[in-house]
Amino acid sequence: MKRIGRISAVLLALTLAGCSRIIEDVPDVRDNSPDSPLVTLDSSRYIYSQLSEKEQQWYDIIADAARSHSEAAELPEKAEPDELRKLFMAVYYEEEDLFWLASYYENPTRPTDTLHLYYRFEDEDLDAMQAELDSRTDEILSSFDEDTTDYEKLLRIHDEIVLGATFEDDENYARTIYGALCKGISQCVGYAKAFDYLCKKADIDCMTVMGTNEKGLPHSWNIVLLDRNWYHVDCTWDDPILSPVDTEFLRHYYFLVTDSDIIGVTHSLDTQYFYYPECTAADNYYVREGLICRRATEAQGMFKSLAVKQIGAGHKDIALRFENENAFSLAQTLLFDTGGMKDVLVYVNNNCDKKVRTDRYIRYINSDELIIHVSMIYDN
Repeated sequence: MKRIGRISAVLLALTLAGCSRIIEDVPDVRDNSPDSPLVTLDSSRYIYSQLSEKEQQWYDIIADAARSHSEAAELPEKAEPDELRKLFMAVYYEEEDLFWLASYYENPTRPTDTLHLYYRFEDEDLDAMQAELDSRTDEILSSFDEDTTDYEKLLRIHDEIVLGATFEDDENYARTIYGALCKGISQCVGYAKAFDYLCKKADIDCMTVMGTNEKGLPHSWNIVLLDRNWYHVDCTWDDPILSPVDTEFLRHYYFLVTDSDIIGVTHSLDTQYFYYPECTAADNYYVREGLICRRATEAQGMFKSLAVKQIGAGHKDIALRFENENAFSLAQTLLFDTGGMKDVLVYVNNNCDKKVRTDRYIRYINSDELIIHVSMIYDN
């Protein structure tokens, strides 16, 4: 039997998610100069390709040991404790399919050639769990055909994870792709690894990244490659904890966003061991979907068209991102202080079979990204 359960060890990542805004500015210390090795990194194995040749050999030994559920990985020579920690972190975050590998890391006090490994599940349970995971993966990916664009694949993967999982603290399942995709429970590393796993199954380069949220707590999310540009995606933060619970709630605030949208605002990258690509392309979800509002006077008309479209598609959430702060601020006045949003809801009822309440709705304001989001309430 392999080592399973809680032990006296160093926990590499506390998978907690945050929802509040950050106030202070956190600098990004990445080295992206022209001489940086980032320009030659393999986009499909971004972290692995940052390792030296010797580190890659040791990485492979650790990954192979974890894949065969060995109690320890035996290295050809002793490694310093910090180097061993770096290698374990690389394997844990890059090999997202090893859902049985626990994040527990037994920190050695001196150089060693042995890395003890710990597992979340018994060996005899893994075949059935893998079969269930394969079935769920096939279910999601089977909707793709040769005409499905990578953007459409990413959007479907994001939405499936956000709608299918709920943020929940669980000792084993919530930190794995199995928990996020099969059990419907997850924490940030589970969301991120599930997105990473499905992207790679769909032949899209993706990585799970390490960092902190605006409270300084450890957090994980993704960086994904689309049309030769890198973007941030955070499924955890697109699946907030709501009271009362709303299983249909869907947003895309953190889907295909830039460094300037989140780094130093709500997220900070951990660059102790690894560097990450710059994410500067501005064609985020709202740009691609035609949901950028340039003038406040256009907001009501755009919300009317969007609301009818969403209700017709079986969704009740509508959101626009504004081009500037002035339009964003004035739109809030026009929509919420002078009855503009009620007119939107009346328009929905005049143009859709499914009816919504005109006297109540839920609004969400994201001042960081200048997003106005409204959840309509069905009139039962």
